[in-house]
Amino acid sequence: MTTPTRTEIEQYARELWHRDRARSGDPSFDINPELGELSENGYLSVARSELMRDTARNVSEEWKGYNENLEAVVDFQFDRAEAMRTTTFVSGSRGVGKSDVCMRIAEQLQNEGITIISFDPSMDWLKRSSIQQYFTVKPYFDCPIPDTSTIFDISRLTPNQAQQHVEQFSKKLFEFQLDNSAKRFYLIFEEAQIYFPLNSLRSLRRQNSMRVLTVGRNVNVSMCAISQFPSLIDKELIKNCGQVWIGYTSEFNTLKYWKGILGKRTEKLKGLQNGEFIYYCRNKIGLTEIEPYDNTTFKTEIPQPSILPEPIKGKEQLSIVPFLKLGMILCFVILFLRGLK
Repeated sequence: MTTPTRTEIEQYARELWHRDRARSGDPSFDINPELGELSENGYLSVARSELMRDTARNVSEEWKGYNENLEAVVDFQFDRAEAMRTTTFVSGSRGVGKSDVCMRIAEQLQNEGITIISFDPSMDWLKRSSIQQYFTVKPYFDCPIPDTSTIFDISRLTPNQAQQHVEQFSKKLFEFQLDNSAKRFYLIFEEAQIYFPLNSLRSLRRQNSMRVLTVGRNVNVSMCAISQFPSLIDKELIKNCGQVWIGYTSEFNTLKYWKGILGKRTEKLKGLQNGEFIYYCRNKIGLTEIEPYDNTTFKTEIPQPSILPEPIKGKEQLSIVPFLKLGMILCFVILFLRGLK
């Protein structure tokens, strides 16, 4: 057994500390703890034990199961119960069928009475999904909690504005579900690296997104993330995944990322056809395929409210004009007082 280095232990202990604070909603979780605090609360010893255990086994062992050589292709696989217990992740290069997988998932969950909310910057869901209702999201205004499955068209938002909207909506939805937890929601995030970039979920500004990710299942809220680039997604999201679909990719950093999980089977990714995915669920792994999803459901737009909500406060709203006006007033006052002397 290889003993982890002191630096690795300390780094992982801090990660465990941050994770516990974020999950408990502690506003201090963004602070960097001292070594003494980590030792006193047992984080150093836990980190050492977990790292030694992980080193003793190959990470890809967790992905062993049926059809581990990934030779036979089976029909589309999806565990509905697992989808509501844990996060789902779909990855692969452009055009391989990532959205098709999630549109199929959305259709199955809708049939069970679960409300689907898709955050869509691509407008692909407006064209092909079975969701009938959509809402055009405008900058700085938050999204309503819909009564039925809805596409949030966020194509007009910048990445920073999209992050603000997701954080604001996560807060609103979680609080809504505290009193209405009989209703079930499933959130789908296209281009998830926009909303959950690497190391973002530890930030105080993302505490509501983190709460939905880690304890949303307690109020019947679960989520699915879609991205070409898993290495750009926050690790906390990936750790919470119970189901994963991985499609074709030849991108170097992405292959390197998956090799730490799939081991030698990563080579299989470079030979997959469009619609073929390596599928993982509950420590089982296999090769599955999906037909292109095509649905011509007529779409109805939710009208914008007559009384618009208060704008979301963000850095982009700050203006230098009020400060310039204040400075000019102060200059006039100073000149006036000097004139009196």
